[in-house]
Amino acid sequence: MPDRESDEQLFRRLRRIVMAAKAMRPGDDRRRVLALESDLRLVRAVLNGRCGLLVQKMNEAGAQLNAVSAYARCASLRRDRAQPSK
Repeated sequence: MPDRESDEQLFRRLRRIVMAAKAMRPGDDRRRVLALESDLRLVRAVLNGRCGLLVQKMNEAGAQLNAVSAYARCASLRRDRAQPSK
């Protein structure tokens, strides 16, 4: 499962960023702060991309569900018409 592995890598990276941010002191090097900010922006961009893919998959699943429901309704209507009246 490459997706699960990449998710785990992403969360590990995020945890490292959080730990590094907590360890910072007011007089720390500006380059270190900028590097952390850059890493955080990169992780955020990847998460936004993953979120977009998830939304797309959910929309596709919803469309498939609607199609199956419509097919089932049509099939049940045909069955009702095919049965002779009593």
